[in-house]
Amino acid sequence: MLFSEIDTTYLANTIKGLQGKKLILWGAGRRLKGFVEQYCGDGKLLPTPYGVCDSTREIAEKTLWGIPVLPFKDVQAMLPKDTVIIITAGLLELQARVVASELYYFPLFHCRTFEVYDYLQKNMDQCDRAIGLLADPVSKKTYRGCIENILCGRLWDQSLFSASPYFGNDINERLDASGQLVFAGAFNGKHLDRALENNPAIRIAAFEPSKTWSAYLREKFKTAPQVTIHNKILWSENTLLSFDDDMSNSGLDAHVTADAANSTYQHEGVAIDDYVEGKVSMIALDVEGSEQRVVQGAHRTIERDRPKLCLCLYHNLDDYFRIPVIISERYGYRLHVKHHSTISAIETVLYAV
Repeated sequence: MLFSEIDTTYLANTIKGLQGKKLILWGAGRRLKGFVEQYCGDGKLLPTPYGVCDSTREIAEKTLWGIPVLPFKDVQAMLPKDTVIIITAGLLELQARVVASELYYFPLFHCRTFEVYDYLQKNMDQCDRAIGLLADPVSKKTYRGCIENILCGRLWDQSLFSASPYFGNDINERLDASGQLVFAGAFNGKHLDRALENNPAIRIAAFEPSKTWSAYLREKFKTAPQVTIHNKILWSENTLLSFDDDMSNSGLDAHVTADAANSTYQHEGVAIDDYVEGKVSMIALDVEGSEQRVVQGAHRTIERDRPKLCLCLYHNLDDYFRIPVIISERYGYRLHVKHHSTISAIETVLYAV
């Protein structure tokens, strides 16, 4: 059960067929710039786009990264036989937007499909190696299924779904109160609530870099002395980082950014090794693509305490394939994968036990 066994002929033919079509990028958020720079233009996977639009807001600029900005109504009036739309926006609420915008009769792809295809073509040996490290056939089926769904544009898939992320499942049934749970990306505290229900004796060091949500969490857990809220970014070292505290999607898109000019503020980053005191029995990370960095900053803790690890894989393509290799080769853990959403492209978690 390898990634190299997936038939990508249809997608390869689709890419060839894009030549001569009017390629429209739908979504002018933070995904757009990176997608255009890496995948569009002469000598790249996709041709130069005809235009960019966004159905959720007016765009003041006439061009974005050299691509003309088109009114959304103009895109709706284009001929489907001459047009291909690639969605460069997030997946949440996507189906409802497609239906409401009457775009379902256009050839329609998500940018993630082309990103995965390109990554597999360039790194197939590494990807096959990663799936071979998983300890059970269900994990391998889930892992490959998540990637295959993105390649094929399957937005929803009930067959891969598994309940109870991080703990309370067949891999991590009960939290170990002999050490503390380090949980990064605490957001609104729903998983902290679950942790206390799972084992009321567990001590939790919760990290949430958003000022809005960390203030909410401090109020929410003010009567729970075993829960400590840290308004800091977990990172590979102690340093100052640019943080985009994007609350447009209830804070789900808040992230560390290399673009200091467009960040919300500078924020303190800390390493688990230097900041967290005492024994750690589990580390759970949902940190918007910074998982590899945080693992680097927890090296001594992992070697000393051998905590169970729950690491989100889905934020960056590189994470899907590099994190399993890093954890297996560096620390010798037994690896499993579960998918905790009916949406194909989110909530895929690596378990290291």
